[in-house]
Amino acid sequence: MHNDAMHLPITTGSAFLIYGWTLQELVLILWALYVVILIVTKLPELHRAVSRIYVCVQGRWLRIKEWWRGSKN
Repeated sequence: MHNDAMHLPITTGSAFLIYGWTLQELVLILWALYVVILIVTKLPELHRAVSRIYVCVQGRWLRIKEWWRGSKN
């Protein structure tokens, strides 16, 4: 039997040896960092989209209010 987890701390550094991390933890940490980076890069686009949606909804609301006032008279 060959145990890769046993050789991992030797090849990846002392932090793995000290904390007992395996390749699975490293992959999960890298994946989480990747997801955070993707979210951060998309935040400006999200801000613009939310602003456009807000302006659109506000305009529709004003049209509905005008229509409602016109139908009451």
